[in-house]
Amino acid sequence: MITLKDWQVNKDKWLETDFSLMTSDEGWKERTQKDGIKVWQRSFPDDKNDIFRWRLPKISASHNEVFDVFINKMIDYHHYWTSEYTGGYVVKAIDENTQIIYQQFDPNKPFISKRDLLYIQWSRKIDDKTIQTCFKSIILDEVPVPKGYERIDWWGGHIFEANPDGTSQLVFIDRENQGGFFPSFLMNQVMPIYLIYQFEHIISFFDKGGIKTHAKLPDTQNTALIAK
Repeated sequence: MITLKDWQVNKDKWLETDFSLMTSDEGWKERTQKDGIKVWQRSFPDDKNDIFRWRLPKISASHNEVFDVFINKMIDYHHYWTSEYTGGYVVKAIDENTQIIYQQFDPNKPFISKRDLLYIQWSRKIDDKTIQTCFKSIILDEVPVPKGYERIDWWGGHIFEANPDGTSQLVFIDRENQGGFFPSFLMNQVMPIYLIYQFEHIISFFDKGGIKTHAKLPDTQNTALIAK
């Protein structure tokens, strides 16, 4: 996990690193695929949890619309593609392109603790057809880990890219250290299954109309807001 000072010093470098990871196949190995969509995997020496990547070649919405949902409305709609998600909120806005977000998750499985996630997200416009966003778990004293939760250490990123026909492509990199006693070897084993479930439901969400046809998570069911 990083501090706000770490982010201030390294944010531009991390944008470049993530952009390279999302656009180059160097160092990646194909782990599996579903319906022609490949899930890639690679290791880094700083963590036994591997990083994964997928690219969705066609989403039934413009890249600006997909960006808006994933960056500005994630806390309202995340449950449609991540079944464990139970709520979240914006902790603070650093500037117009940077926010700190808090989320909670309930695996609802025996012997597996609930998880929470506190991360900073920041974005840049590459060109008129491309937007990039980075995500990193961050430490803030004012948002401690609630009793009964384990905090996820997350490194993620997206590229939102326009297609000529008005649809868009979405790239995702994802590394998750679940904390607690959840072993890295098991996480590396189950991640492709989780990521396939996720991208199938993202595609379906936009195929069925996106936010126009899907209800927000009610505040009365948002566990993060209730406990705030």
